Amino acid sequence: MSTTIGLLFGSFNPVHIGHLVLANYLAEYAGLDEVWFVLTPQNPFKEKGDLLDEAHRLELLKLALQEEQRFKASDFEFMLPRPSFTIDTLDKLHATFPQHDFRLIMGADNLLAIEKWKEPERLLKQYRLLIYPRPGYSLEAQPQTKGLQVVDAPLLDLSATLIREGLRMGKNLRYLLPHGVYDLIAARGWYK
Repeated sequence: MSTTIGLLFGSFNPVHIGHLVLANYLAEYAGLDEVWFVLTPQNPFKEKGDLLDEAHRLELLKLALQEEQRFKASDFEFMLPRPSFTIDTLDKLHATFPQHDFRLIMGADNLLAIEKWKEPERLLKQYRLLIYPRPGYSLEAQPQTKGLQVVDAPLLDLSATLIREGLRMGKNLRYLLPHGVYDLIAARGWYK
């Protein structure tokens, strides 16, 4: 019997409660056995600019997920060529773990811009996607394709950019970050 794994890709710069709320919702309501948080060392659509070192982001991610057995911090993309392309990672994950049924977790904003991704037609045809709503992005005009499931996850307009900016300004954002993450960031002086 295969395990159904939701793959939540991201820079997690830093991981925040919005990521955990989404993963929790999908684990409970979308039939996922586990959610793997796949840490992307370098997103091809983002500048490296204020990207915290990948080892530090992985440390924060592991800290954030340590109390939930269904959530796994994955450094799988650390071993792949950079920048990371989702289709390549999915192919490699599928080859490495053929016993798992992978579902790509994607925000409506990314689905509406999927034509900019590497091999979008093959991605949509070959892999199953769980699409969650994002503020300001409507999926009404999006054609439904086999393997694409829209989930009515809670809308949280929270971003890592907002958190980084707040931390730079010296704001106490303890309750926007998973338990222990704020304290580690503060202790190490990250994002200042």
